[in-house]
Amino acid sequence: MDQSVVVGVGNIYAAEALHAAGIHPARAAGRIALPRYRALAQAVKRILAYAIERGGTTLRDFSAPDGAPGYFEQELLVYGREGEACRACGTRLRGARLGQRASVYCPRCQR
Repeated sequence: MDQSVVVGVGNIYAAEALHAAGIHPARAAGRIALPRYRALAQAVKRILAYAIERGGTTLRDFSAPDGAPGYFEQELLVYGREGEACRACGTRLRGARLGQRASVYCPRCQR
């Protein structure tokens, strides 16, 4: 997701939302149908809300102001799982670098 278009959604949540909406991270924005845009918008909202509820995503040395780790990391479906099996279909997840951002996607679930 291009930060010049959608601001504030980092790599982790972008990868998760694109997977939830079934959109390949390299697909050009102009080639996405309106229903899929709506699905992506809903996925971003749902995933961000759930991640906040779970305390965010703790990677490396991050922790919340109270010192508690974020637990959303344990539920990531694609981010950080390159080479592992997709939890939805079993296909091996692939990694890509798009516009200076790392992304992980399922070649079967995301088109």
